Amino acid sequence: MGEPHETLLEVRDLRTYFRGEEGVAKAVDGVSLTLRAGETLGLVGESGCGKSVTALSILGLVPNPPGYIAGGEIRFAGRDLTQVSANELRGLRGNDIAMIFQEPMTALNPVLTVGEQIAETVRLHRGLGRDAARARAIEMLALVNIPSPEERVDAYPHQLSGGMRQRVMIAMAMSCDPRLLIADDPTTALDVTVQAQILELIETLQTERGTGVLLITHDLGVVAEVADRVAVMYAGKIVEVAPVDELYERPAHPYTVGLFRSLPDLAQHGERLHAIEGSVPSAFRYPTGCRYRTRCPLASELCASSEPPLASVATASGAHTVACHHADRVGEL
Repeated sequence: MGEPHETLLEVRDLRTYFRGEEGVAKAVDGVSLTLRAGETLGLVGESGCGKSVTALSILGLVPNPPGYIAGGEIRFAGRDLTQVSANELRGLRGNDIAMIFQEPMTALNPVLTVGEQIAETVRLHRGLGRDAARARAIEMLALVNIPSPEERVDAYPHQLSGGMRQRVMIAMAMSCDPRLLIADDPTTALDVTVQAQILELIETLQTERGTGVLLITHDLGVVAEVADRVAVMYAGKIVEVAPVDELYERPAHPYTVGLFRSLPDLAQHGERLHAIEGSVPSAFRYPTGCRYRTRCPLASELCASSEPPLASVATASGAHTVACHHADRVGEL
């Protein structure tokens, strides 16, 4: 894990909405988070909670229409990305801010070799000539442990395995030495051995280059391996933020407890796995008050009438916050 330094990314009260036939879907609805240089922040939650939309908002890649940023700030190295021009954003993407997408087969261009795709990035952002860009592509493929990079540089995506394609995505993302790397479920379709290699690779590159990493995943096991801090997201909002060890030892939100209990590795021998009843509410129709209350065993009338703010939990680190009216009762679960 990297040694945290200055604040690299600061998201304040971000709201990203989508217009639809049913009205307005509030996919991201008041999200605030910070990430320091050299730090890995895990962003976790079920599918449909708004994690990927948060990432696309940071990169300025929310399709408009139907999506739009309705409010908030996204400060990268002190600059509010919601206020910069499209050309400035293009200059930052791939250069200062890079992203590893969830499914490399759809993110990579099937009619270009992987070498051409990496070379295109460094030619665009670094102004390298054709030969120098090809040499950089081979160097990056070697860096991500692809065997025979001088040969694989001329391979097409379909000629590579899923693990190799994911390595190509990392090579492309890291080719311009970005200050911020957003990894959206980078190991979701990979077997456990390749998954461990990919995570180790990201961590090594981060340590060597001081890159800040925003790791988006639904896999709490992955987060435990590589994250410094964790932000738990539910129904468009952050409901808990804590250093990784603290979160695992003492989760303070009923939703976080539910996520942990659904993990096979954390279940006691012979104990049935717990599932969180119900599903994430539609972004078109969130419940009043606390959005988790319809699935929460601690829910009360207060939860229906009042939305809980993120508030500090008394811990040794002083860096643990939770949005729950009954955080003091979570130990009963």
